[in-house]
Amino acid sequence: MMRYSVTRLAGMIAVLVVALLTTALVLAADGPGSPEHAAAGPGVTGAELLHYILNEDPYTAWKSWPADRWNDFGDYLVGGTPHGATVRIFVNDVALEALEAEGFDGVLPYRSIIVKENFMGTVEEPGELAALTVMYKVEGYNPAAGDWFWLKASGDGSAIAAEGAVEGCMACHAQEGNADYMLRYNYGQQPAAFFGEPLPEATGAALVEYVLSTSPYTEWGSWPANDVDDFSGLLASAEPHGSTVRIFVNDRALRAIARDSFDGTLPNGSIVVKENYGGPLDAPGDLSALTIMYKVGGFNPEANDWFWVAASSDGSTLRAEGAVEGCINCHGQDGNSDYLLRYDLPQGAMAGEMMEQPAIDANALIDVRCTVCHTRERIDSASKDAAGWAATIDRMIGKGAQLSAEEREALISYLSSR
Repeated sequence: MMRYSVTRLAGMIAVLVVALLTTALVLAADGPGSPEHAAAGPGVTGAELLHYILNEDPYTAWKSWPADRWNDFGDYLVGGTPHGATVRIFVNDVALEALEAEGFDGVLPYRSIIVKENFMGTVEEPGELAALTVMYKVEGYNPAAGDWFWLKASGDGSAIAAEGAVEGCMACHAQEGNADYMLRYNYGQQPAAFFGEPLPEATGAALVEYVLSTSPYTEWGSWPANDVDDFSGLLASAEPHGSTVRIFVNDRALRAIARDSFDGTLPNGSIVVKENYGGPLDAPGDLSALTIMYKVGGFNPEANDWFWVAASSDGSTLRAEGAVEGCINCHGQDGNSDYLLRYDLPQGAMAGEMMEQPAIDANALIDVRCTVCHTRERIDSASKDAAGWAATIDRMIGKGAQLSAEEREALISYLSSR
């Protein structure tokens, strides 16, 4: 009897030990710092929120809003009172995944967190991090103000200046035109607050006006030089851009490729301008045309959202704009980098001489060269045989049309075979 009781007691102790160990493991797996705890989000106090974004799910590893016409969120931004002269914004995955989801209604889900770094210095020299301001959406916390919990802390997180339903934060972020209490980002629409001149709308006329007048492209830089090309000067080229080109790139694109986090895809708002010349590198002649690439979020996702423009040299005539099929087909060839053929974003320049030059796109060539003097409708309505088109094209060349021998043959073949 005694032997049976001892055996039974030992079994009960073993079961108890296993249960305790199991409970401890479950608690550890769901405790602070665990994936499950991180997924659930922090508690609704300033201290818990601060600990979460600094230690459990460090905000510095997060991304930010997609760049738009008004802000490049991947970089330092001009700020204002009470956030300091310069800010940098980070957004957690919960918010970004909602934004990218089909049917997103403009209201961020619960557990969305937005962190704004506050600096006193300029965008170029922001100085030391002065403060952190945080928005955290908590279900049922404060429905009258979008359920946002607010936090302001010192730059190192050692002191909390304000937390909770902070009246000043709510009053400022509730101003007219906000998107779910956000002032700097409005899901592709104009935000309630922004600083500086916005980028142009996605129209040919607006884009040409911007690169010629608002922000003259000739004052921009270009891709970094490398062993293949020096992009600061003229470059040998091929049709439909003419024998010689010169390339200019706006600051948004150049700042993006300089970042350690750059992933090889240019942000929205990137603009690339290519000057087209008919003559060779040593005697290019007068500028004959401008071709422009402008990345606009949501414009044409199938071709990386690039908006294309072909214009006369002075911008007075638009020859093609939008999702231009000839441009997309040529720039979409294998080996390109985000639809760029002369510059490989992650690796450096791609040698034009090393690339197989694409066949001349006669249809695109008509848009770029022939519509300088004639409407596309007039050209398309004409019906001639090869000899007739040869005579017409030769007459146009005699009047100054810029066409190489290869382009001439391509146009004759294309126009006579329609």
